[in-house]
Amino acid sequence: MFDIFEIRQERGVLGSEQKALGSDSLALIWVRFGQTSYRVAGQTMQLRKNDLLLIPSGLQAAELQGAGSIRESVVVRFSPADSATVRLLPILARRAPLRWVTHMPELLLEKLLYIVDQWSARDRYFSIMCAALLTELMVTISREYDEGEKAPSSIHHIEVMKRYIDNHYRGKITKLELGACIGVSPNYAASLFRKVTGMTISDYVHRRRMKTALYMLRHSQLTVQDISEHLGYSDPSYFNRIFKRITGKLPSDAIAERSDRE
Repeated sequence: MFDIFEIRQERGVLGSEQKALGSDSLALIWVRFGQTSYRVAGQTMQLRKNDLLLIPSGLQAAELQGAGSIRESVVVRFSPADSATVRLLPILARRAPLRWVTHMPELLLEKLLYIVDQWSARDRYFSIMCAALLTELMVTISREYDEGEKAPSSIHHIEVMKRYIDNHYRGKITKLELGACIGVSPNYAASLFRKVTGMTISDYVHRRRMKTALYMLRHSQLTVQDISEHLGYSDPSYFNRIFKRITGKLPSDAIAERSDRE
């Protein structure tokens, strides 16, 4: 488990001043969009979309800001609650900053935004919930890092499968179809997809649908049933369960947000 000191989202155009991070804790930065740079212990590190940066405690670090740069990122400052956590997650014992590109951005985004929501809402027991969610996130990141760099051919296959899903996500998508689109067996396609993205094909399809559902619930006048059917769900109650599991809210919550803006 972890003690969390700060969780924040950084959005928009960067200003002219540096934004320092505290050196009394670890810092995890993930860039969702755009690019930025951090100065860590005298070293400048450039970060782009889907880059992760883990900064050990004890190092002076600051985001270098300049006019015209746009980025969206999530910053989490935290410390392990005990030595056992460091022993079980060796990535936390590093003395040098670690930068790498994640190939499971959809999964990390979901986990990070859920942590941000819990931290911002500050409901009862929120600190315990955030610590548990951060533990899950760091395990996911550690597993990806331990596996090392993926082969370029594997990354290419994943991008091809993702594009196929993006073009057909409203219908039923099978591993047979995905295997055919990259020229491998269905079982290999399913195994590769899960290994690289951290999700099953079905999980990814549901998340792609819920991304569209959230937008439609907020920005259209369609009913939940209309949107459910549009996205391939014949049972609205099943759609509601999937939406709640992935977004952490009910469709009615998103519709209420729609009403607030009108």
